[in-house]
Parts: sequence; structure tokens; C-alpha cells
Amino acid sequence: MKKNIVILITVGVLGVVFWHMATREDPMLAEDYLQLGIERGASGKHDDAIEAFKKALSVNPDYIPAYLSLGNAYGNTGRYKESIASYKEGIQLNPRHPEVPQMEMNIAWVADKMNDNKTAVLYAKKAIQSYTDRNDYAGVAMAASRLRMIEEKSGNNKK
Repeated sequence: MKKNIVILITVGVLGVVFWHMATREDPMLAEDYLQLGIERGASGKHDDAIEAFKKALSVNPDYIPAYLSLGNAYGNTGRYKESIASYKEGIQLNPRHPEVPQMEMNIAWVADKMNDNKTAVLYAKKAIQSYTDRNDYAGVAMAASRLRMIEEKSGNNKK
């Protein structure tokens, strides 16, 4: 009888353990962390957003939208060098990804804020080429406008 009770208790405990493991919440996907980061950033919690984007990249290191969003969040906190590094890493992973022209535009914008005219001009021109390669003429116009502003600001406007 005691043996049956011990077996019954053991089976019960194992059942509870397996039930708990089977019903626990699934781990979040990179897309889930990206969405969480976007929500945190939109509410002004940029440091929380940065952590969410980093978690997205720990789940999927090839998830290009997370590099774009991480770069944006770093830029929103004034961490410009980290912002540029995030964009460049995303570009390097997949130079043909649809987000690349936007990341190049963002590098131009951040470099301009840092008064790094050479990098700003270089990446504005890269964005123009990337948008052209994708037949995105609205993007070309936007990048050309950014380039013109950078050149006018620095006094290097070539007529």
C-alpha cells in the first residue's frame, strides 16, 4: 500500500511538472521584441526600446528591421556613434534588404548632426543610389533633398 502511495505521489508530481512545462508561455520571437521596442520608443521609453531591440537581435541576429529600429533608438538618446554602428551592421548583413536605403539616409542624418560632413554626404549619395536601384523615385527625391541640405549647411553647394 505504501509503495502504491509513493508511486502515485511521484506520478502526480511529475504530472504537475510536465503540465507546467507544457503550458508555460512560448518564448517571444524577434518580431515580438521589435514590436515591443517600437511601442516603448513611441511612449518615450527609449532605453527600454533599446533593450527590446537588442533582445530581438539575440533571438535573430539577421533580423534587419531590428538594426534599423535599434539605430533609431540610439539616435533618439543621443548615442550617435552607436546609432551609426547599428545601421552599418544591418547594411553589411544584407546590402539588398529593402530597409538599406532608409538606414543610409539615417546615417547621413546622424552624421550631419555630428557635424561629420564627409560621412553625411557619402551616405546621402549611397541612399540616392540605393533608391535608384530600387526604382523608388520618391526616395531618390528625399535623399537628394537631404544631400542638398547637408551641402548648403556646410557651404559646399556645387552649382
